[in-house]
Amino acid sequence: MYKRQAFDGLGRAPKGVNDGNGFVFISHTGDVFPSGLLPVSGGNIRQTPLADIYRDSPLFRALRDPDGYNGKCGVCDYRYICGGSRSRAYATTGDMFGSEEYCVYVPPAWRASHWAHGAR
Repeated sequence: MYKRQAFDGLGRAPKGVNDGNGFVFISHTGDVFPSGLLPVSGGNIRQTPLADIYRDSPLFRALRDPDGYNGKCGVCDYRYICGGSRSRAYATTGDMFGSEEYCVYVPPAWRASHWAHGAR
C-alpha cells in the first residue's frame, strides 16, 4: 500500500506548484526568474544579491501572495496549498496571476458567481 508522505525531501510540506515560491531559475546572463517557464525577471544577480531579489522583488513577493491571484485561482479554497501554475496562467492568458485554465477544479465561490448566470 502506498503511503503519502507529509513532507518532501527538503523537509517541508509539499506544495502543488512553486513558481517563485521556494524556487528560482537563474539564466546564463544572471536574470532571476520564478521558473524556467515563466519569462518574467525579478532582477539580475550581477546587480542585486539573489537573496534580496527573492525576498524583496515585487514580482517574487506578489507570486508568494495567493490573495493577489485573479479569476478562479483567486477564489479557490486551495490557493495556499496549490497556487496553480503561474507559468501556465501566463502562457494561456497573458496574466501570471490569472486563472490556471487547465485546472479542472471549479471552486464553489467561482461556480456560484459565474455559473449561475450561464457564464463559464
